Amino acid sequence: MAVLLVTYDLKAPGRNYQPVWDYLENFDHCKGLESVWLLDTTESAATVRDELTTKVDGNDKIFVVKLQKSWAGLRFGCSAWLKEAGRSW
Repeated sequence: MAVLLVTYDLKAPGRNYQPVWDYLENFDHCKGLESVWLLDTTESAATVRDELTTKVDGNDKIFVVKLQKSWAGLRFGCSAWLKEAGRSW
């Protein structure tokens, strides 16, 4: 398992975020900022990116990266989630 950071910019005005959220909610996750999600998963960053690509428009942007144990946040909504015992690194 790994913790992946997923962020996105959906460019179309009035864009429907629900398909993206529905996909991300299938994982053990935390949504810490408006378009920043953390996933605890066995999937690779490339797999998550590729699967999200099917849920967005061609001009939208997606970034997925595997986190390392060293991180820092200020009033970040997922700090406790990241500190939980058993969180995968």
